[in-house]
Amino acid sequence: MKLVYSEVCAQGGRNNNQDYAYCRIQGDKACFIVCDGLGAYYGSDMASKICARAMGDGFIEHGDLSPGSIIALAEGAHNLIIENKGGNTFTNGACTTFAGVFTDNNRTIIAHIGDSRVYRFVAGKIRHCTSDHSLAQLDVENGFISRKDLRYHRDQNKLTRVLGGKKFIPPDIFIIDSPIGAYDSFLLCTDGFWEYVEEEEMENAMASESSSKKLLARLEKLLRSRAPEKSDNYTAVIVRAEREDGK
Repeated sequence: MKLVYSEVCAQGGRNNNQDYAYCRIQGDKACFIVCDGLGAYYGSDMASKICARAMGDGFIEHGDLSPGSIIALAEGAHNLIIENKGGNTFTNGACTTFAGVFTDNNRTIIAHIGDSRVYRFVAGKIRHCTSDHSLAQLDVENGFISRKDLRYHRDQNKLTRVLGGKKFIPPDIFIIDSPIGAYDSFLLCTDGFWEYVEEEEMENAMASESSSKKLLARLEKLLRSRAPEKSDNYTAVIVRAEREDGK
């Protein structure tokens, strides 16, 4: 089984892009990460880039598929962001979300902090999705709103957990303790992407598009038809498993 992927990381309607995508396959190991620097804070583009590269390179070069290893990589990225801020008042608030898939094809770990998401699909249907670390998600958990209404909530972008803030809080971890199958796919995306693409539309596209590139283009087209002029940066990575013969 081999993994193929497509990615997009776009500025949207903002003046600069504080999102960052990292994709790397080396031998049996593969790592896919999306990060979203908090737009209100100067230097968050630095934070997202540092996080993605530190966690991705760290996993490929010396990490393993244990929760402790992934948490240690996240804490290392957090500390590196703090170090690079160097007490500078302009970058003091710089921080980022992250969502990642780490695998050797036999075991996979999904990890995330903030409201960047990982969707896992099996045979075109969503089998698992991460839960946001946001005030809006708390309203979902308390039964005040449905999960579908979360993308329209006034507190959707008020986060309860980030990397690079005052305190390190470990990421949520989800383990898939079985080999990746031929019908398995993952979608990693920042909130600038999932705000404008419904889960049912993701499933329909997954089920009908055989090419990762065409699938991502189809979903991006939906996003661009709905996003307002001053919309957020958006990033998405689609990862699909294929047999070695390409079938």
